[in-house]
Amino acid sequence: MVLPPSYWKQLYNKFKHQALCIDVEATKWNGPISIIGVYKPKEGEIDYTAFVKGENLTLDNLKQAFAHCKLLITFNGTNYDVPEIKKQFPGVIPENTPVIDLYLLAKKLDLDTGLKTLEQTFKIFRKEEVENKRKTSTKMWRKYEKTGNKKFLDNLIEYNRQDTINLYPLAERIMEMIE
Repeated sequence: MVLPPSYWKQLYNKFKHQALCIDVEATKWNGPISIIGVYKPKEGEIDYTAFVKGENLTLDNLKQAFAHCKLLITFNGTNYDVPEIKKQFPGVIPENTPVIDLYLLAKKLDLDTGLKTLEQTFKIFRKEEVENKRKTSTKMWRKYEKTGNKKFLDNLIEYNRQDTINLYPLAERIMEMIE
């Protein structure tokens, strides 16, 4: 059953202060997860954590991060991010946690469904150095693994960070469009 945008707006307004914005990067196309970015929207300092393969990407750390989550906010996350987290880290996402997929809402509202285009449309900006150096996340991860050069990992984390934290202002703008 497809739920109307008004349902998602009501859910968002109820739980946005207990929500997590998430974005997943993979080591290769449909491969293991390399990074899960988690952002807890709140006033003040940005509360973003990158869970990185080989460092802190563990079942226990993820369970702790998702423990009090009442809502997930993603971009095309119902197709990839959430199923992959559930497959690779079973039990991390609490059962019946609703997922607001901004990609699907944008599509329903007849908006362009490209994340970068939506950010530009709603004047949500990224740091210039990440935008200009944009490469695919899988290439950045492979370069990091191959060379061990932390610069590649740092670029990937910053790329993921901006994807993740921009979900909240994007959600705000999309919700404003729903009657």
